[in-house]
Amino acid sequence: MKTVFINLKDDGNISSKEILINGIHKIDSSFVDATNYFKEDELGVLLQLEHKQLNTLLNLTDVSPYILLFFNEELKFKSASYSIKSGAGNFTLQTQYENILFIRMPYNLKWNKIISLNI
Repeated sequence: MKTVFINLKDDGNISSKEILINGIHKIDSSFVDATNYFKEDELGVLLQLEHKQLNTLLNLTDVSPYILLFFNEELKFKSASYSIKSGAGNFTLQTQYENILFIRMPYNLKWNKIISLNI
């Protein structure tokens, strides 16, 4: 079990929220099959992309239910997405961000208050 901290800003006050995850994985590939980094019912994982390509293609088929938080190389929050299995077929996502935090849903966190990540 690992711990990361999400920094939040609410009405000018900055606080940190502790997030327990199962692992941190450094990946040197522009194609990531996320199912390789998950076991059943994991709390979450942090993927750190170390390749030199501009974009990364994530295969998220069968990685559900998670919210994905995207952080740049300076660990500043940039975007969020959901991976929720809601039908048949494959689900992929393309990103330019280097750090992707998967958090198992449901999770009580105000996404619009996130500013950064501490590892």
